[in-house]
Amino acid sequence: MRNLSDRWNKTDPILKAFLAGVFLLGINSGILSTAFNNYLNDNFRMSAGERGFLEFPREFPGFLIIFVTGLLAALPVRSWAVITGVLSAIGVLGLGFLSPSVKVMMGWMLLWSMGGHLFMTVESVMGLRLAKDGSHGRRLGQISGVTNLAAIAGAGVVWVLAKAVGARVYQTAFLIAALASFGSAFLFSRVKTAGDDAAPGGKRFVFRARYRYFYILNILFGARKQIFLTFAPWVLVTVYGVTPSVMAVLMLAAASLGVIFRQAFGIVVDKFGERKMFIADAFILAAICAGFAFSADKWALYCLFILDNLMFATRIARTTYLNKIAEHKSDIAPTISLGITMDHLVSMSIPALGGLLWAAYGYKSVFMAASLLSIAGLFTALKVSENAKCGSEPLQEGALTDSTRLD
Repeated sequence: MRNLSDRWNKTDPILKAFLAGVFLLGINSGILSTAFNNYLNDNFRMSAGERGFLEFPREFPGFLIIFVTGLLAALPVRSWAVITGVLSAIGVLGLGFLSPSVKVMMGWMLLWSMGGHLFMTVESVMGLRLAKDGSHGRRLGQISGVTNLAAIAGAGVVWVLAKAVGARVYQTAFLIAALASFGSAFLFSRVKTAGDDAAPGGKRFVFRARYRYFYILNILFGARKQIFLTFAPWVLVTVYGVTPSVMAVLMLAAASLGVIFRQAFGIVVDKFGERKMFIADAFILAAICAGFAFSADKWALYCLFILDNLMFATRIARTTYLNKIAEHKSDIAPTISLGITMDHLVSMSIPALGGLLWAAYGYKSVFMAASLLSIAGLFTALKVSENAKCGSEPLQEGALTDSTRLD
C-alpha cells in the first residue's frame, strides 16, 4: 500500500484527474449495473420478453455513437468526457425520481446510456494517448482496474442501502450515482493533454478493409455481451430468486477480482499478443454458455457470472490490436466509434431475439444459441495476425512524461 501511495503521489496531475474522473463515473455504472434488473422487476414487473425488448432502446445510443462522435469531432477529448458525466447524471436522476411509467423511464434511460456509451470511445482514446510505447495494454488495464474499483464502491452502495433503507434503495442509490457523475464531469474538465486543440481522431468516419477483423470482433462481442448482460442476471433474478443484495455481492466479487485481473490482462496482452487472448476468450465463452445451459448449481452459475464479467476485459486487446494495425493513427478514434456502433447494432437485436427464444423454448436455449458465438470467435481469432504492424503516424502521447506515469 505504501508503494502504491508513493507511485500515486509521483503521478502527473493530469493522469490523476482523469483516473479520479473514471472512478466517479464508474460508481454510477456500478450502481446501475447492480440495481437495474431488480429496479425493473420491482417497479415495472416486466416479463422476460419485455426485458429483452427493452435492450433495444437501451443499446440504441451505442449504435448512434459513430454519428454522435462525428458531430463532436471539433471538440477536444476532455469535452467528450465532460458530456458523458453530465448525460449520465441527468439520466440516472430521471430514472430515480421522474419515471412514473415505462415510456418515461425509457427516455431517461436513453440519456444515461448515451453518456456511458460515449465514454467507451473516450476511455480507449485517452488510454492510448496516456501510454508509453509497448505499454498500451498495461495503461488500458489500469484504467479498467480503476473502473472495477469504482464498481466495487457502486455495488457496495447498493448492498448497504438495500439493508438500510429497504424500498427507497433505488432512489437513494441513483441520487448518489448522479452526484458521482457530476463530480466526474468536473474532474474531466480539468484534464488537458497535448493534442487537445484538435479532435481525438480528426476524422468523422473511417471504414477500411484493413480493419475487418476488428469490426468482426466487435460484432461478436456485441452479441456475446448483450446475452450475458441481459439474460444471465435475469436467469439469476427470475429463475433462482436472487435478491438485490446477492446481486450486489456478485457484482462486488466480479469488480474486486477485476481490479487485479484487468491490469494483469493488459500486461499479458502486451507480452503475448492479441491473437492468443482472442483464442482463449473463445474457449472460455464456450464453457460459460455450457454452464448456464446445463448446470442447475447456483454456486456454479455465480462463478460463471463472475468469470464472464472478467472476460469483458478483451476490449483491451481489441483496442491495442487496432492501435497496431492502424494505417494512420488519426483513424483510431473514428474506428473505435464505428466498432462500438457495430457492436450495438447487434446488441439492439440480440436481446429481443433472445427473449422470443426464451419464451418459446426456455432460458437454456438462449445460452445454447450463444455457444455458436464462441465458434465464430475462434475462427476470427485464428485469422488475426500474430505480428500486426503499426501504422505510419505516431500517436500523440499527451502531456505526460515517463517519470510521472502510473506504471
